[in-house]
Amino acid sequence: MRIALAALLVCLAVPVGAQSLRASGPPVRLVADGAPALHPAWSPDGSALAFTRARYAGLWVVGADGQGARPLTDAPAAGFGFAWAPDGRSIAVRSAQMDGVQRLAAIEVLGLDGSVATLTDWRTTPPGLPRWAGAGHVVALGSGGLDVLPADAEARVPAPAEPVALGRLDGGLAVATPASGSVRTLAPLGGTELLNVTPSPDGARVAFEAYGGGLYVMDADGSDLIDLGAGSRPSWSPDGQWIAVMVAEDDGHDYTASEIVAVRADGSARVPLTATPDRLEMNPSWSPDGTRIAFDDGDALFLLPIAE
Repeated sequence: MRIALAALLVCLAVPVGAQSLRASGPPVRLVADGAPALHPAWSPDGSALAFTRARYAGLWVVGADGQGARPLTDAPAAGFGFAWAPDGRSIAVRSAQMDGVQRLAAIEVLGLDGSVATLTDWRTTPPGLPRWAGAGHVVALGSGGLDVLPADAEARVPAPAEPVALGRLDGGLAVATPASGSVRTLAPLGGTELLNVTPSPDGARVAFEAYGGGLYVMDADGSDLIDLGAGSRPSWSPDGQWIAVMVAEDDGHDYTASEIVAVRADGSARVPLTATPDRLEMNPSWSPDGTRIAFDDGDALFLLPIAE
């Protein structure tokens, strides 16, 4: 199965001329400390990565050189859907805690300086996953509606009027306007559920997966839908020209093979970046300077150098 996947990726590669994207060296192991290090995400300035552990328990940060790994929280579920603040000084998370037999959840902002700000009450019905709207607000869309949460209540920064793509809602893609609290739903694939909604760096386009398979990209207003083929866990290059994805096989329970592939956002090219049948390359995250892609193999974090 893994050999078949590697062969498929080679066949899917489309040459893009003299400036074809490529891996310029082997992956370098970054974090392997005896506990699984998973789902890396670069800080906005590229100086650090955040990552979580098995079952999204807790959140850690580590320098881009692999030094100084330290926990920000050990809260259950905090590592699922976390979001770096635009200034890179904090991370918004949806944390969980137990109150007797009840599981409660709340939105928190974890400062790299060790500070913790809880932005919502602790709820039995969890709020949505947090997303940043500008530098001053966190927005989250749950079953109770849209939360527009000042990250610093004393700063009194007005909520931005620019729309924010939040994720799936009623089978479509929810786009919120924080200033008005309004939410509209785009349904580019009819009633098909959308997963891993990921806006481009400039917010002009959105990449997402269709439930059951397939990667797509479209303009943020719902127009110009492009089918990019197989791929999941999209991560945009900083110039918005490429999307790194994992292309995986599974046996119905576990991944049996996975490689990292770069896909042109206009659908014109697919470039395999890894081809290692003895390792699962998963959960890519493109560095802000475009020169590296972080990923995990289900156990450790790696950095893959990238060049054109």
